[in-house]
Amino acid sequence: MRKALRDRRMRFGYTQEKMSELTGIERTKYTRIENGSINRVSVDDAFRIAKALDATIESIFMPNDVYHEHNKPTGTEGR
Repeated sequence: MRKALRDRRMRFGYTQEKMSELTGIERTKYTRIENGSINRVSVDDAFRIAKALDATIESIFMPNDVYHEHNKPTGTEGR
């Protein structure tokens, strides 16, 4: 689980559904990002999440958690 992400969302009083609305990320995908089922997150998604939570990407995600679209992971990592 990405504790920093969950904690920050809870501090704002946001549900996962609200985060989906704010970021444009499907709720099920957002849930998988938050619970760690998706190991690596695109820079675009990480940026949208950080913006919705008034945070930096670095304060929510570890460096290896984020990838650039042109370096998209293969297999199940990016799902």
